[in-house]
Amino acid sequence: MGSGGVMRFIKVLLALALASMVAACATQQAMTVSASAVANPSPKYKNAVVVRSVAGGAPMDALTRPGVPNEPLKAALEDSLRASGYLASGAPKYQVDAEINNLQQPFAGLDLDVTADVTYKVSGAGSVATYPIKSMGQATFSDSPIAADRLRIANERAMQENIKQFLQALK
Repeated sequence: MGSGGVMRFIKVLLALALASMVAACATQQAMTVSASAVANPSPKYKNAVVVRSVAGGAPMDALTRPGVPNEPLKAALEDSLRASGYLASGAPKYQVDAEINNLQQPFAGLDLDVTADVTYKVSGAGSVATYPIKSMGQATFSDSPIAADRLRIANERAMQENIKQFLQALK
């Protein structure tokens, strides 16, 4: 390989490294559920819920695949509760604790399916209700040609669907 070939190879490696840095962790905005996702929200939880904690998340796994950190998930859950009219503006009657039990991710592929397993616990008024939710999100090559970016998109879609199912379960 001549010096031109080596330079071309180095440029390709640099471009791939830059592209993988662009594919960051899941974002709050992409995981947030819109107000229209929950038809007829429960009056029991109207302006009465606060997110106390989110646990089990991680920016990356051991194989350096993008993950779902706790803080963006907590912010997305709060934004989704606000959009549904559930987030308390004053003293809350109910507290939500969410724990990511598993984020099942593929190792490779053109179409990437991620399964999110999250347990939500709603406590207040002397009781605790548990909502174990499993959801799936998919990203295809048409979403992004970069595998790490597709995985981030699939993570976001799985978590968004998970939050949506939780909000629907609160009815």
